[in-house]
Amino acid sequence: MFRENKQTQTNLLTDSYLLTSERAQKMIEQSWAGSFAQIIFPSINETRFDVLYHEDNGRPNTPINYVLGALILKETLGLKDEDLILRCHTDICFQHALHSTSWEEQPVSDRTFSRFRRACYLYEIETGIDLIQEEMEGLTDKLITYFNVNHTQKRMDSVMIASNTKRLSQLELLYTCVEKLIRTIDKEFSTFDISEFEHYLK
Repeated sequence: MFRENKQTQTNLLTDSYLLTSERAQKMIEQSWAGSFAQIIFPSINETRFDVLYHEDNGRPNTPINYVLGALILKETLGLKDEDLILRCHTDICFQHALHSTSWEEQPVSDRTFSRFRRACYLYEIETGIDLIQEEMEGLTDKLITYFNVNHTQKRMDSVMIASNTKRLSQLELLYTCVEKLIRTIDKEFSTFDISEFEHYLK
């Protein structure tokens, strides 16, 4: 089930941002995290990705602006998925950038980002529509402002955020290949016993 992230930073007494000193809060606001929280995060169009979710699935999605925002930060800072997950759970700058300092727990597991990338990849294969590319193009003006880029000049060191954000890991590629193999066997070779691999068909 698709659900927009309508939660915002709140002034709860347990808010990790508010529990820091005024000096620390000022440093966070003046850092990349403060700019990201003000410019990029609120501009992410979550409804663009509602096609990835089914109405009959009762479990709501992890907030899209949180996931995509985290993936943009991953590429910007050159992190691996494992490092990104750690930063989301422990780094107040990340949590401030993603508007989640007041949440009791960060909505990230070891498969959150791989599932999102895979869903976008399979949707592109099926429809030819690259949702992440469309969203990056929609964020172009905001990204230019955030990175303070002169768009009249070509940069040779620019990070390819859109392509990297949707890039599948080796494990995800392996899983996708095995899934396609099992589906083909199930469809064309019904005599084979694939009971141990039925989870790939769900």
